[in-house]
Amino acid sequence: MFSDALGFDVGTARCLLKQGEESEGVAYLEQFIGKGSVMAMIEMAEHLDDKGDSASSLAWMERAEASIAADDFETLLFLAGALRRGLGAGTAKERYFRSLALKERAAEAGHLATIREMIVNCLHGFNGAPKDSERAIFWVRKAAALGDAEAEQILREEGLS
Repeated sequence: MFSDALGFDVGTARCLLKQGEESEGVAYLEQFIGKGSVMAMIEMAEHLDDKGDSASSLAWMERAEASIAADDFETLLFLAGALRRGLGAGTAKERYFRSLALKERAAEAGHLATIREMIVNCLHGFNGAPKDSERAIFWVRKAAALGDAEAEQILREEGLS
């Protein structure tokens, strides 16, 4: 599943919490929250939301969002996924578009997997992105500039290089 640089493993936390070992699961989360794990904060928010404590869940999501380092793309994308799952403040539509904005931020910073996702989103109008072939070409060029062979080939075949 997912883990962070601090050693927090999302799968371990979820397994403990879902298999009736709540006290051990919460202790595991707290251990990594104490080390500064933003992923653990998001998992705590999800756990509290599952238990019906939306106020505490929102507080953890706010803390998590404020704690993400600018260059921590994996956690940024993990947060985007949490927003899409319904965690965090705002309406579903607001969370949906915040999630897209976080993904765009990671893509703009050069996260290649997210750039590839943005290409598809823009080509087809998926995941809240407007259908925009010019923006898709922008992302293809960005991927090519990062050495993506498939993007370079697309640019050559389309006469856009």
